[in-house]
Amino acid sequence: MRPLIDENNLSYSKEFLIYYSRGIILWRILLIVGAFVGFIYFYMQNELIVVACLFFLFIFQIPLLIKSIKRVDEIQFRINSKGIQYRNNSLIPWSNIENERAIWEDSENKNDSTTYFIYHIIEPSQIMKFNLAGLSTDISELSIALTIHRNRFKKENNINSQ
Repeated sequence: MRPLIDENNLSYSKEFLIYYSRGIILWRILLIVGAFVGFIYFYMQNELIVVACLFFLFIFQIPLLIKSIKRVDEIQFRINSKGIQYRNNSLIPWSNIENERAIWEDSENKNDSTTYFIYHIIEPSQIMKFNLAGLSTDISELSIALTIHRNRFKKENNINSQ
C-alpha cells in the first residue's frame, strides 16, 4: 500500500512511480469466472448460442488477462526532482516542461468525465496527454506529487518561484 501524500512533507519519497492499475486485472478475472460459470449453466440448459458467445468471451479474455498480469509491474511514469519519464523513454527535465497538471474533462454526456495527466514539452513544442483511468494514481495524488517534485527541482537549482 502506498503511503498517503502530505503536500507539506518535503521528505516525501524521492520518486513517484505510476503503474497500471491492479483493478483491471481483478475486473478481467471476474469476467472470466463469470463467463465460465455462465458457460456451464447455459450448456446444461442446452442454449448453444449463448454457450458459444460465452466460450468466445472466455477464450478471448485469457490472453488479455495474461498481458495485464505481465504489465502490472511496468513503470508507466517516473516523476522525480529531475523531471518526468514516460515508460522507457528518456527523462524530460523540469527545465523543458511547463504547465504540468492533472485535470478532469467532462464529456458531452454529463454523467461521464475523464481524468488526464497533461504536460507541455517546451522543446520540441509537444503536448503530452495521458488518460489516468487505467493507472495506479488519481488526480489529487498526482497533483500533489507534481507540486512536490517541481518545488524540489526549484529548490535544488535555486530557482525562485514566479
